[in-house]
Amino acid sequence: MNFELYLLRQRLMAIIARVSDIALFIGIVLIGGIGTHWYMVDAGSVLSVERIGPWVSWGQATRRNSDPYARAHFARLGALPLSSEISRTYVAHTDNSGHTLYSSCDYTIEGQAFRAGWWSISVFDNDGALIENPAGRYSFTRDTMAIAPDGRFVVSVARDARSGNWLPTGGAGRLAVMLVLQDDRSSIADDALTHEGETLPSITQVKCR
Repeated sequence: MNFELYLLRQRLMAIIARVSDIALFIGIVLIGGIGTHWYMVDAGSVLSVERIGPWVSWGQATRRNSDPYARAHFARLGALPLSSEISRTYVAHTDNSGHTLYSSCDYTIEGQAFRAGWWSISVFDNDGALIENPAGRYSFTRDTMAIAPDGRFVVSVARDARSGNWLPTGGAGRLAVMLVLQDDRSSIADDALTHEGETLPSITQVKCR
């Protein structure tokens, strides 16, 4: 009798071990699949995302052959991307050194005025919302940016007021800088100048508190 109980116990343990292995395998597959899907929707793929320094652009999202991750990215945000033929949007969550942007740090955004008919530089919190501030400053455009005679501009991104082009960050925490180029006179998507890394502004950390 004891021997039969021993065999029964061994069989039960074998069944439990097999079920555990199957459950573990399914868990790994599900977690890995969901994690990969989330990453692709959030960060994109080489087919849908263009990366130039700290800047990321989902320029392929409006094309007919765009991949499903690009469409899901904007569907999750509840945003409708403009045609890449007339508009290009770049977003940076890090500086040029790869460090995450935080409101506890001061930054300078330096670049050359763009050839696009209209462009803007804005700062948002990590949720994509404008940062409330007493000065009511949310962005600078081609018409409001103070640009030097040689065509260069410098934007200060900081909590405290700065002279010149200053975008306040308050206590927003993580930040996102958005650059939008628009031009209905020519195809931005086919303009090689907008795809050269040196034409996009640099984002440099000045100091952190």
